[in-house]
Amino acid sequence: MKKLLLLAAAFAAPAFASPPAAPVVEGEEARIVFPHHRAIRTFRAVSDHVVYFQDRSRRWYRAEVPGCLGLQWAHVIGFDTHGSSSFDRFSSIIVEGQRCRLLSLKTSGEPPRRVKKAKRGA
Repeated sequence: MKKLLLLAAAFAAPAFASPPAAPVVEGEEARIVFPHHRAIRTFRAVSDHVVYFQDRSRRWYRAEVPGCLGLQWAHVIGFDTHGSSSFDRFSSIIVEGQRCRLLSLKTSGEPPRRVKKAKRGA
């Protein structure tokens, strides 16, 4: 009898599970909510104009800035949400004391990897 009840519970569980999250469409304006510390897991700057962010759920976002000197080589950046609880296109990033406003923040796939240049004379 116990086996029958466990088997019935296993089949019933999916009916009570929460609905799957809506699929993320690349290129849509986005917002990263800061309900707690470390909402942004990591970042990867590909130039002084483009930086990618990964949130706690491992989703990627692509941000464009008008030009932020040193962004491409930054190891640490700050976030200014202007008093809001979310990071979006109205927010700014801080790189080496320089405030850089965002032009856009959109959903994205994983950022491109940096290509290592071949050594000359090898």
